[in-house]
Amino acid sequence: MNEPFYILAIDGGGFRGLFAAHLLKRMEEEWKLSWRNHFGLLAGTSTGAILAAGLACGKTAVQLANFYEKHGKVIFAPRLRASFDFLQLFTSRYSSKNLKTRLEEMLGEMTLGQVKIPLILPSVDIGNGCVHVFKSKYNDDFVRDPNVRVSDAVLASCSAPTYFDPVVVGNKYQLADGGLWANNPSLVATIDAHYRLKIPLKRVRVLSIGTGKSKVFYPRSQGKWKDCLLYSWQGWGLLTRWQRSKFINFIFNLQSESAHNMLCLLMGTSPVDLDKVFRLTVESDQPLPLDDVRKRDDWIAKADHIFTHQSPRIAEFLSIERSSHSE
Repeated sequence: MNEPFYILAIDGGGFRGLFAAHLLKRMEEEWKLSWRNHFGLLAGTSTGAILAAGLACGKTAVQLANFYEKHGKVIFAPRLRASFDFLQLFTSRYSSKNLKTRLEEMLGEMTLGQVKIPLILPSVDIGNGCVHVFKSKYNDDFVRDPNVRVSDAVLASCSAPTYFDPVVVGNKYQLADGGLWANNPSLVATIDAHYRLKIPLKRVRVLSIGTGKSKVFYPRSQGKWKDCLLYSWQGWGLLTRWQRSKFINFIFNLQSESAHNMLCLLMGTSPVDLDKVFRLTVESDQPLPLDDVRKRDDWIAKADHIFTHQSPRIAEFLSIERSSHSE
């Protein structure tokens, strides 16, 4: 059997997930794509966990795009006490209550054990200092998480440090955003497909969807007081403008890029080739905050632009004409 085994892997990125959601929406509308039939494994981290889990649970990409458009402002509504800069030293910027409620409304009581397709949702166990990967029960060895609600697993994967508080799952594990080690889950998904599902690497094809990459973070010329000792770039002090939220975003960007490069090396291909790993994202010379809901129209426009110019290549990569069909 030499048919391609398709993996869909979606990066973290906060509200920037609207870009990925709208891109999936365009694919779904154009090709009537059945996510659970066409892909053998779905993986998503943080905001990507919302999308991957939603598709695995039978939601359409249209519904998921609407989730961002409808609930984005509520999910990223700042806490009153976090509105003051000095209080951000003591609290997360946003409450996870609104996100938790919206996820429960969308995903209901479905557990990971009830998900019928291989699903991977990375998170971090900050209590034990290790990774914590939620998986649907596609292997008999998976005994830890079958009774965990999908909504709880997604919430944990979304709990980015400084943005949302950690989440306790099963009264045992204190978890945070998987983007700290697997913001781009394509490498994790490919290794698991090979190791757990026994899929030869030569059959694996990965559609990897990012959520935007900023090419600027800490330029030396930044700031009109650049020569002032207080604002020097030396050290990690709170007053040296490392800015904790920007730094988290910086880490996520680095992880996504390195995971993509390592995956391509594993697959024996170049990061610029699109034969085995097809990566879709955008780059910007401006900062790309995780929580700027004002950029709604911009992210939709970017997704439309990518789809318009890349759709023939995406269709060829996914063998759309030969195997796409409705569920």
